Amino acid sequence: MRNGPTNPLLTDFTRVLLELRWGDMDAYGHVNNVTQMQLLEEARVRALGSPTQSRDAVAVPGAHGAAEVVSGLPMPVVFGAASATTELLVASHLVEYRSPIAYRPGPIAVDLVVSEVKPASVTIGYVVCEPDGSRVYTVAETVIAFVDTTTGRPRRLTEEETTGLTEVVREPVRLRSRR
Repeated sequence: MRNGPTNPLLTDFTRVLLELRWGDMDAYGHVNNVTQMQLLEEARVRALGSPTQSRDAVAVPGAHGAAEVVSGLPMPVVFGAASATTELLVASHLVEYRSPIAYRPGPIAVDLVVSEVKPASVTIGYVVCEPDGSRVYTVAETVIAFVDTTTGRPRRLTEEETTGLTEVVREPVRLRSRR
């Protein structure tokens, strides 16, 4: 029997709980696609570290409840550590909207996996679902490129970054477009 959070599409993942805002709804009464991309971004930053950490405000441990919203597989904070010399840029997104997300009080779960580590990029998979795993709303994947801030050119991951990220690589999310 599995302890901890459940997800119908993933077995070992990092979970980030995010609150929806009233303003996240569109005219149809559900969270729109642009807001869903922002949810993926916020979950990625909380799980892997801020890509602007070297310029961010100083964090106080436990401040704003941030520490309590991330659970499951611990992720290396590679993005935050690289932020002084590296831009972490979205190279691509692949998104499948499976069911509308209606506004409600209480969090939505964004479950993440690192599914591929290449010499200059990382692929992150996401499943946006109910915290109890009962319903999947969105399945997505993002490729993040590591770019040297001085040259503006892609840079290879360091050995430490590659090792840290490779240790948490899991099966990719199941996108229908790959069937």
